[in-house]
This record gives sequence, structure tokens and C-alpha cells, in this order.
Amino acid sequence: MRLRPLMLLVPVLSGPLLAQGADSCAAATPIAGTGVFAFDNSGATTDGVLDPLCAFAGSNQIEHDVWFRWTATVGTRASFSTCGGTSVDTRLAVYEGGSCGGTMLACNDDTCGLQSTVQVPLVAGQEYLVRVGTYPGATPGTGTLSIEELTPVVNPANGHGYLLVPADLTWDEARAAAEGMSWSGFGGHLATLTDWNEVSWVIGTLPISRPWIGLYQDLASPAYAEPDGGWSWVTGEPYAFTSWYPAEPNDYAGQEHVAEMYSTGEWNDNAATATAADSFLVEFDTLGGPVTFCTPANPNSSGSSVTLASSAPTGPGVYHFEAEGGPLDQFAILLIAAGIQPQGTVISQGRLCLSAPIGRYGSTAGPGLNSIGRFDAAGILQNLAGTSATGTGFDMPAVLPTPPGGVVVPGATWHFQLWYRDLGGASNFSDGVSVVF
Repeated sequence: MRLRPLMLLVPVLSGPLLAQGADSCAAATPIAGTGVFAFDNSGATTDGVLDPLCAFAGSNQIEHDVWFRWTATVGTRASFSTCGGTSVDTRLAVYEGGSCGGTMLACNDDTCGLQSTVQVPLVAGQEYLVRVGTYPGATPGTGTLSIEELTPVVNPANGHGYLLVPADLTWDEARAAAEGMSWSGFGGHLATLTDWNEVSWVIGTLPISRPWIGLYQDLASPAYAEPDGGWSWVTGEPYAFTSWYPAEPNDYAGQEHVAEMYSTGEWNDNAATATAADSFLVEFDTLGGPVTFCTPANPNSSGSSVTLASSAPTGPGVYHFEAEGGPLDQFAILLIAAGIQPQGTVISQGRLCLSAPIGRYGSTAGPGLNSIGRFDAAGILQNLAGTSATGTGFDMPAVLPTPPGGVVVPGATWHFQLWYRDLGGASNFSDGVSVVF
């Protein structure tokens, strides 16, 4: 009987796992996307410099280091980890930019046993250097590096994106981190949870434990009083719905002026410097369309507040605005700015929540830029300048008035309010609308 030769089945590595890391930072191995990437530092020397961010267990060096060059695709955050991918006693660091000697963003020694995880903020399209090595004196070897970009989950009920970010930060640090994020051109902020349907979806969809949310106590507000006066959302949205845990807020020790959320969806007030929260919840509002701020607007002589509703363009403009709730026969024009002041400045009978420089779509702004209108008997603004295809409201074209000047570019965020005249020579303002184009 002839025996067939034994066929050895050798797995063939493909894709990201072929990457091993370069011994030299200058020759860092380029990698792309997310997933699992192989590393081998068994023969690597040490060429990275000391950094105080790596000061663990009496040493701030990473030995036997290998290097990868990676490019972010989103503007949120990313996690880099050797957990579950090796038995090597790893140290892991990530540097900003693709040039050696750049700023170290994060370093970690032992997150899960002897392995490491770091999380860093991202700028879409920017390069980062990833350094994988060992604790000084530890034996090098092989393993895998996992990379995950954190991306929001979209709530189908309102179109907003929500991102839960694990991080041991204070409330102020979390707010800054959230507002520094972007996704597909949309800016982020700490989540503003304004009804139970929104809260219910969040706690049923994301692994909520104890995140910071975008609720804080405005100590300068006329409504401020302890423990439950002056609470405000970071976006300026109305603070009407509440979900406080029983007996909260209680302003324990006189220092609790910001809010966190429990897994039940209930809120607790805490100190802004506390680190009890284990994460923060980011919301990307504009995925679902325009975002309102400075609401409710001050009432006018009709007894109503003017609201600035908006929709897709109905004519040659890139955005169409409608206003309602105004006093009969009074005139109005649209204002634009690149920034907002959520609490606003009281001017005459209204509250201006745009920040300078502020543009006016008035009669001298240029062709097609005159938004002047007059409120009819139903309180609806009727266009008088022929700049609305429907005869009401205003079709905002791509050209901007001066200031700010220029044109609307994709991904840009602009903020709008309506100024209008009221009885007796007084003036007032509508609520505000933020639009990402």
C-alpha cells in the first residue's frame, strides 16, 4: 500500500495581520482602518524617547519598541489595545502626527493584567504613530494590536448620533472633549436628554453605567437656587423635562452643580471636579436637521414668542427659513453668526444669542440677500423682497452677507436668529437655529 504524502495545512496570513511593526520610528509600518494587526518586537531595539506620560512603576521608558503609522478616518476617539492579543508584558503609546518626536497623547502599562490599552482623541485625516513595546526588563515577543474607532449610534426617532466614551474625566474635561469631536462634519456636545423617549432609547441601546451628561447649574442665572434652580443644558435647549433620582438634586456639601446619569436613566447632581463618572455621553444633534437654541424666546406684544422653523430649500437658496408667532404688521430680518452665546444678551425686549461678528440679511447686503418680511394676521412672516420661492420666509443663498462674508462651504455650521420690530419702537428676537450645511 502506498502512503500518500502528508499535506501540512499552514494558515496563510492576509490583510492587517501581516503588519509586524518597524524597529525604527522613521520607518514605521503603515496600517489603515480598524481591526487586528500583528506585532513582533522579539528582536527590536529601543529608539523611542522617555516621556513622563509613561511614568509607571518607577520607569517611563518603553523597551523593545516597534512602530506603526496609522491615519484616523473620524474625528471622535480611538482605542488601541494589546489586551487579549499577547502574553507579552506590553507598554503602549500613541503620538500625534506622523513625524517622530511628536507629542505623546497617551501611554499605558497595565490595563488588563500585563497588557495595555490607550484611548486618544482624533482629528479625521490626521496621522498618528503607535508605539508597542515592553515594560523595562520584560521579555519581548509576538502578539496583536487591536484598533477601534468610536463611532456614534443613530437614534432613528430623531436622527441624532450618540457616542458613549469610557473615560475617567471631570465634567469640564468631558465637556471640552465632547465639543472637540466631529463626525461626518457634525460637531458634538455632552448629551442633552429632553424627553423620556430619548432617555429610554439611550439606556436601551448603549451600555450606560454612569456617564456625564450636558446638564449643569448656571450660578449666574436669575433662576438659580439650591438645589434645583438654574439647571441648564449646554446647548441652551429648554430645561423642561427632568429625570432626577429620588431626593436629587441635593447639592451635597454645597458643591454639586453638574449632572451624571445612572443606568436607569435617572440623574444625579455631582461636583464638577468629581471623577466618579466612568464615561461621558456625546450627542451629535445635527444628524437630524437643524438644532434650536436660545429657547424659549422672549414673548412679544401678541403674547407669543417667535419661533424660527426651517426646512429644505424650496427655491434657489441652500436653506429656507420660516418664522411664526410675530406681532401683526411688524417688520423682521434674518441674522447670521458663526458662534452663539447660549444664555444670550438682553437687548430691548428680546434676547440676542448670536456672538459677534453678526451678519444681517438686509436691503444693503447684496442681490438675493435681503430677507425683509412682515408678520401677517396669523403671525407668519411674509417675505417682502421676493427672496422666497414660496412667498413666505427666506431662501438663504450660498453667498453670505458681510460680515461674515464668503460663501457657505460643506460641513460649515452657521447660527441664525430673526430680529423684528415690536409695538412702541421696541425690538425682539426669535429663538435660534443652528444648521450644518
